[in-house]
Amino acid sequence: MNKSTAASLDDYTLFRLLCELEQGPVSSQRDLARRLDSALGLVNNYLKTAVAKGWVRIKERSGNRCTYHLTSRGCAELRRLALLHSRYLDRMIPLLLQEYRQLCRQFRDEGVERVALCGIDGCAELAWLALHEAGIEVALVMDTDDTEGTFMGHEVVSLARAMLSGMYKVLISSRNRAEVLYHALLDLGADPMSIKVPVVFLEER
Repeated sequence: MNKSTAASLDDYTLFRLLCELEQGPVSSQRDLARRLDSALGLVNNYLKTAVAKGWVRIKERSGNRCTYHLTSRGCAELRRLALLHSRYLDRMIPLLLQEYRQLCRQFRDEGVERVALCGIDGCAELAWLALHEAGIEVALVMDTDDTEGTFMGHEVVSLARAMLSGMYKVLISSRNRAEVLYHALLDLGADPMSIKVPVVFLEER
């Protein structure tokens, strides 16, 4: 990789790519391109540079396939880029909180007093805050990942276990996995009318 190519990398695109890899190994450049809404050739370029710099490791699989893994150096670079872009948080956080406040007002207008949160990541605290401000109790916290942990004093349970305990109105509290969580709830038999998620979080409805 020559210096001019490396210098042309956009920090924000690289940041997003490393964020996607942090969630787990990726087995397809095409899938990664879809997630990033970027051209396949561009993603290939970024991956080559990330591999050359030691941020990403390629693991060979059978059938001429491979997976891409974030390395410890990649995690350090991701942290650097996150801090670099954190100066924009004062613009982003109020907008995300506004989306959740609007949904919580809808819950309150419907007479809803208890809500389940679905998806624990960086946005979950904003969803929790909006519910708290609206005087709505968080009755349950669920996720597909890290279901042995806790969030705001609540045990994080699996979606299936949440369904068995009696489904509440649900607020999807993950920005990056909103689409996956929404459809996972539907697959488990949840009523789509019981689920609220900021429209901007969904790629397609």
